[in-house]
Amino acid sequence: MSIGLAGTGAVSEQTRRFGEQEHLRIESTLLDNVSDALRSKLEINISMLAGVVGLFNSSVEVNRDNFATYYQTVALNTGQLKGVQGVGFARLIPAPLLEAYEQRIRSEGFANFNVRPPGPRALYSSIEFLEPFDWRNQRAFGFDMYSEPIRRQAMQAAWQTGAASLSGKVKLVQETQEDMQRGVLIYLPVYADRGLLPGANTRKLLGWAYSPLRMNDLVNSSIAGIDNTDMAGTGVLVFDGDRPFASQLLYDNLKLVPRQQLSHPSYEPLHIGGRTWLVGVQLSPRLVGPNGITSAYWINLLLGGSTSIVAALVTHILVANHLATRQALVISEAASQERALASTVFEESSQGIVVTNPDGQILMANNSFSQLTGFRLSEIKGQRTNLLKSGRHDAAFYEQMRKDLNQKSYWEGDLWNKLRNGEIRCHHLSITTVRDEKLEPRYFVGMYQDVTERHQAEQSMRYMAMHDTLTGLANRSMLMEQLERHLALAKRHGHALGLLYLDLDGFKLVNDKFGHKVGDQVLEIVAERFSKVIRDGDLLCRQGGDEFVVLVPEAGNCAELEAMARKLVDASRLPYLELNRAINISASVGIARYPDHGESREQLLSAADNAMYAAKRSSGKSVQVSGLLQALDDHSHQHQGTSQSDQQSDSHG
Repeated sequence: MSIGLAGTGAVSEQTRRFGEQEHLRIESTLLDNVSDALRSKLEINISMLAGVVGLFNSSVEVNRDNFATYYQTVALNTGQLKGVQGVGFARLIPAPLLEAYEQRIRSEGFANFNVRPPGPRALYSSIEFLEPFDWRNQRAFGFDMYSEPIRRQAMQAAWQTGAASLSGKVKLVQETQEDMQRGVLIYLPVYADRGLLPGANTRKLLGWAYSPLRMNDLVNSSIAGIDNTDMAGTGVLVFDGDRPFASQLLYDNLKLVPRQQLSHPSYEPLHIGGRTWLVGVQLSPRLVGPNGITSAYWINLLLGGSTSIVAALVTHILVANHLATRQALVISEAASQERALASTVFEESSQGIVVTNPDGQILMANNSFSQLTGFRLSEIKGQRTNLLKSGRHDAAFYEQMRKDLNQKSYWEGDLWNKLRNGEIRCHHLSITTVRDEKLEPRYFVGMYQDVTERHQAEQSMRYMAMHDTLTGLANRSMLMEQLERHLALAKRHGHALGLLYLDLDGFKLVNDKFGHKVGDQVLEIVAERFSKVIRDGDLLCRQGGDEFVVLVPEAGNCAELEAMARKLVDASRLPYLELNRAINISASVGIARYPDHGESREQLLSAADNAMYAAKRSSGKSVQVSGLLQALDDHSHQHQGTSQSDQQSDSHG
């Protein structure tokens, strides 16, 4: 009997130890899943705010209809707004301008509008736009977030750094007594002086693009997309800061904190928006506990103990070799149980798992890998994993992967793979090197997860942040980014770079006479005509209002740039018969060329802008090259001196 009990104890202890490891594995996986889902949701939200910044940068005036159209476009194209309470803009208002601001908003149809809370302050802010403009968000209309310390701290951080800033825990103005949730806000600054770099001391702030986030809605929508059966019944916690203080609790789906039922949580920090959140999970009671004990453990112990008692009665009859046989069976059973458990974990994992040898040949893969790629195990066993190559990554990408696996024993990242049916999908892949006793690579274990939809949503947000919503052209943000890149290439390789700065003549008259809707149609037609004139490789940008810029990365001499400018002027002068025969538009073009007229992107833009304004002022000359009028400086004309606020009073110039 003692041998049987010892065997039972050995099997049970082995099962318990495996359970401990399984608990840690499940907990670590879920914690990564939750953190990744939250990070993805917040990054997409920040990308939406970057789109708001792009909207302001590419427009002379942003009105309520423009903002609503932007939001509706985002909502239609991303499907990622679930859990986000809204997307808005809060304007910064110096105290002397408060009364005029309130009068302007009242004139838009909000007769009782006031910035609140009342009281004297040097600076005010006002929630001017907030979509969707439903009953809940209307409660926040006109609220001065800058008057509240927690919000103000995040707003100032965004203002000073030019980067997204996440606030601490607040009660959102939108909350009522019904379904009250904890809240936070994300801010991204919108600058009036758009030509300067983020963080520059001279930057003038127009306001903030921002999102109010209801934490229950945010986290619930984030974790709803986690494809992991172990999430059922698992507690998820989010704290503001790096410590699990009850006073800083942001989210607790099972109300574990107030019921004092936190017994074995695991945490990891999430850093985003200049702030740290502590994300935690506590596994469901139905899963293996932290001590490795499950119902299977007690069944093994009970059955093993019962069998041992019966075995004690039989021992008096069986010969010695029977005892040895039974002992061997106990050991065999323990090994079988461990293999069975490992096999279950491998097959039931929601992530695709593939094991290869050091040569990349596939030794085994689970069912999730087959579902992910479309390949049956019988088709791919013995083949190399490069059968998934999509052709979108160069040799250097895979060489870096091999280098990391050899030196760090780990690689993680996103890559595009080609499935069995020919479809190309984006997978998040983490690979771990398993080494032998001589520390030589023995196996590579890869974990695959399909992140195509997340990648597409992020790309959509980046596109909207870099393109003009009316014409589809590149906006100022993309121009500045591409100008910086091509200027560096020009300096490195010794070739020229050209800038053509265009302003439409007669456009204000079109707006005044025919209305802004026709004005927008004119801009769309002009954008299409200009696109047909420029060369492949040139970048056409809508700078804002009725201003356009053409970036010519590998420019010829000034005469060639003038020839292109005249073609653009001719295109603008063509009749607009599809709209109205009376529409008469032309263009003034200023030209700057690196290295002749500037060394930096700011110098080149200023030179082209000045030349354009000189062309506009000259009689009968629509194209002007920079440098011909030495007396003209950066501040000698109204175009340069007009502030963002003044420009907004004259839509489309």
